[in-house]
Amino acid sequence: MKLIQILGHNSNWNIESHIEQNIGDEFLIAAFTFGSHYQENKRLLPILSKSMIDMQFYGQKKSADLSKGKLSDFDFHPANFAADDEPTNVVITNCIQKAIAYQEANGFSKIIIPHYYEDNDVEAIISIIKCVNAYLKRNKHDGKEYYMTLPLANDIIRNNEKIDKLLLELTDMHIVFDGYFIACENKPEQGHKLSVDDKLMNNLSKVLRILRAQSFKTIYAYANWDALFYLAQTDIDYITIGTYENLRNFSIKRFVEDISGGASEGYYFSEKLLNVIRAKDLVNIRHNGMLPLIKNDRNVFSNIILDVDYKWNIHKPDVNKNYLLAISRLLKEISEIEDIRDRTLRVLALIKQAQDRYQILNDNYVVLQSEGRNYHLDKWMMYLLRTIQMKPAEFFVWYDANYPNDK
Repeated sequence: MKLIQILGHNSNWNIESHIEQNIGDEFLIAAFTFGSHYQENKRLLPILSKSMIDMQFYGQKKSADLSKGKLSDFDFHPANFAADDEPTNVVITNCIQKAIAYQEANGFSKIIIPHYYEDNDVEAIISIIKCVNAYLKRNKHDGKEYYMTLPLANDIIRNNEKIDKLLLELTDMHIVFDGYFIACENKPEQGHKLSVDDKLMNNLSKVLRILRAQSFKTIYAYANWDALFYLAQTDIDYITIGTYENLRNFSIKRFVEDISGGASEGYYFSEKLLNVIRAKDLVNIRHNGMLPLIKNDRNVFSNIILDVDYKWNIHKPDVNKNYLLAISRLLKEISEIEDIRDRTLRVLALIKQAQDRYQILNDNYVVLQSEGRNYHLDKWMMYLLRTIQMKPAEFFVWYDANYPNDK
């Protein structure tokens, strides 16, 4: 498994963390942020040879209404469609072909084939994929890998019948893509950073597992730290990691509406809780002497932002680099376990340790609220235990035998 750092706003943080802390293996340029002038950005020059670009066709011509972003820099981008233009399959496929040719001509070795977002029309998604596949059969270049974008709207990923229909077509023997670039719309519940919807978890797990089983490479794009949960069940070739939340939670709104992130002190990502903690909640944790319980080890950025005098702000590099370093270490550790059952058990052990730490916090009068509370770990545990057909009581016996020092 390789990690791909997504380059968006303040991309210098990503590049610095790669050079100084060796975070990430490759890079993904967001067309929304850089447009067609990415080659003129001096910060990107050292890493262009190990980069790919997401042309981000998701919003089609609705992206033309955005006051921000640089998608219209590309003359073939649907953001340049006129209001009365009809985006037929022929028109869209022509744009996609030009996007492929653009990436080939500009030296990208991994070609991310763009696709647009559909609320629930699986047939429309399949139709374009078939057209692009037919084109690629005749025009594939040696030495290039081609990844078809698979934008999974929330209504689609939660629908078993639609996912089964998609998978049947995506794994057809005539498909010539090397892999798929999977962008899943999670839509977490209010007060959550991650989705714990049963249907979504089941179907996204199935998509990642079946595509890989059918020898297609997979890129789990715009992933959050729930990538740990999915990596526990199957091999994933590439997982993206990002700083700001719009790079870690795919949403069509970003490509069709002007959205401002707003002011925030930010969040502390804790490896030990497998969750984020609101900056203001760290005061209570520190006051009750519980900081060592949630503190990331061997993390210079964690040391900086947990200093008592640190002035928190979501736009500070150390806040974001703490996440990049912590999640990259977790994902690398898990991916290096080759046997899937052993990998699942290791993630289950991390979940159990996080649950125990939450209990210690509660016992010491620290109750985390909103995004920082434990809303996901119990669901992850039950789901993963079911995948390896192990009862909770069996797991706890196994855990006590393998982690005796945690009693």
